[in-house]
Amino acid sequence: MKQFYYKAKDGMQNVVEGQVSALSREQAIAQLVQKKLAPLLVQDVLERVVVKPQVKKNLLQGWSAFVSRVRTKDVVLFTRQMSDLIGAAVPILRSLQIVEHQTRHEALKECVQGMYEAVRDGAAFSDALSQYKNIFSALYINMVKTGELSGKLELTLERLADHLEKEMEVGQKIRGSLAYPAFILGVGALTVFVLLSFVIPRLTVIFEDMDQALPLPTIILLKVSGFFAAYWWAVLLGIFVGGGYVWQWSRSDHGRVWIDRKKLQLPLLGEFIKQAEMGRFARTLATMLDTGVSITIALKAVARMIDNVILREQIMHISDLVANGASLRNAVAQAKFIPEMAVNMISIGEETGKLEKGLYKVADVYEKQTAETMKTAITLLGPAVLVFIIVIVGFVVIAMLLPIFQMNTMIK
Repeated sequence: MKQFYYKAKDGMQNVVEGQVSALSREQAIAQLVQKKLAPLLVQDVLERVVVKPQVKKNLLQGWSAFVSRVRTKDVVLFTRQMSDLIGAAVPILRSLQIVEHQTRHEALKECVQGMYEAVRDGAAFSDALSQYKNIFSALYINMVKTGELSGKLELTLERLADHLEKEMEVGQKIRGSLAYPAFILGVGALTVFVLLSFVIPRLTVIFEDMDQALPLPTIILLKVSGFFAAYWWAVLLGIFVGGGYVWQWSRSDHGRVWIDRKKLQLPLLGEFIKQAEMGRFARTLATMLDTGVSITIALKAVARMIDNVILREQIMHISDLVANGASLRNAVAQAKFIPEMAVNMISIGEETGKLEKGLYKVADVYEKQTAETMKTAITLLGPAVLVFIIVIVGFVVIAMLLPIFQMNTMIK
């Protein structure tokens, strides 16, 4: 018989510890489960590992340096691993220990260490996650908390991983599709800048010896080129300073509200944003309700996931109406960005007691519309950017050649 040290939960708050005698660790866990205890830590007394104090100190020192580097794909991998381990009846504390050993990402590794220490000291898994709100969203934490209370933590983590993977896939498609137009625009802008600032000013000597009036396009080009040649450094400085100011202003409350309102007012972009946010709203709300989160908590968490401030305020208003007793159907009907078709589908789902399925259908419809619109726009964006660059370069070439053609005509 071996002696096993254990730390386990007795109910939701009380944490007890002690020792049990068993032939193996599995038998020790079985004894604790028979006593209606939830094992947090079960270790052989002779092999018991004590976490050194400097680990926590290093975590605090390295946290600020690494937190911003944890990406969505790292969170998805962590979620998948925890879901698989918990599904295999591995205690949460042991699962965190295994994931910590398997994780190669240093930032996430230290975060898992911090969660391990918190759970070891008696905190719930969701409370441990809430220490890292810059990595795990309110949606993530609330769903995990609900999964703990409902006993469906494995299912909750699996749904979370699916949800994060879908959002990550959409983001990767957008970035991949925009890479080519962005490359063309960047190369074209650099080419035009070099031509105007350094190449064309050296060629103006050709026109100084011509005793004739220059064409209007050539005059415009020479004036612009002369300005760039003399003040190219000021142009670059203005771009950096102006871009920095605009970026900072856009992050302020007033700037964010103004920009988001103007986005919605644009004819094509506004409709696209509404479609995308409607799909995200419906799928996120359905995922949370499907795992047992109350609708009021779910709506508040979903509101934080919406990028557009104006639409976020509308969802917060929906949350307030539902919290005051209104049905979801009546609440969403007051939101300007939610179409009547979506309101009807939500109403049917609410009446039949299958609100989650109704929301999933709404999400499928608007995500499909968003994908088709995005595919069409990005397909046209590449040629449009290319044509724009060709027009500018073509104007430069024509403006340079016009005086030469004019001179040849006069000679003939």
